[in-house]
Amino acid sequence: MRYVYCHPLFDERKCAHRFSYELKTTFEATGLHLERFDYRGTGEAAGEFSQVSLDTLRADISQHIRGEEACLVGVRFGASLAFDYCAGGAGNVRNLILVEPVIDGAKYVDYLRRKQHIKNVMTGGASDTLKEEGCENIEGYKTSSKFVEEMNRFDLRRVAAHCGTVDSVFIVQISDGSKIARDIVRVLEVFEHHNTRVTVEHVKLPVFWRRIPSTDYGVLTTKIVRWCRG
Repeated sequence: MRYVYCHPLFDERKCAHRFSYELKTTFEATGLHLERFDYRGTGEAAGEFSQVSLDTLRADISQHIRGEEACLVGVRFGASLAFDYCAGGAGNVRNLILVEPVIDGAKYVDYLRRKQHIKNVMTGGASDTLKEEGCENIEGYKTSSKFVEEMNRFDLRRVAAHCGTVDSVFIVQISDGSKIARDIVRVLEVFEHHNTRVTVEHVKLPVFWRRIPSTDYGVLTTKIVRWCRG
């Protein structure tokens, strides 16, 4: 079984980098290997982010896995992307680990646009220089309007209805309380119509994908690896 990490996008990737590193080291400490790779136009990969779409992201995962049996571990939109990849018929992905997945794409895009608007106001528009016809500036990334609209239409509840080939799903909710978020409950309701095993865990941690905290992620990384060893 290969374990493959799907990064979040935009500034959330930068903020979650330390978590992904600590997760990788936790895997290694128990004799497992977590593979991290870059989507095209991100990190050290070739290409322009303005060319990224759901199709290219799915293709990047497919190219990395090469048809081998795998468990995908994703954070935020990386988790949603992993789920979406499976819904496209990727029968080689047996298990999914979703850390705070983006469930409602419209809410996610609205959040990104509001953040960008605040930056524009604070800089007098100087931070909006990447915006041009056919593209938007999303946190310093020249993002195609097509991809923004794809994210806007994304609905994990709809995607969940097409993930019957996945054996088990582990969903991690980062929160201070013990109540499952309403959006996650709705996803679980969809799963009731399938034979997929779903586990939901609450972990109390700072919202590490929105800022770069000095945080010990041990409680979360240990839960994930323990679930993998099942």
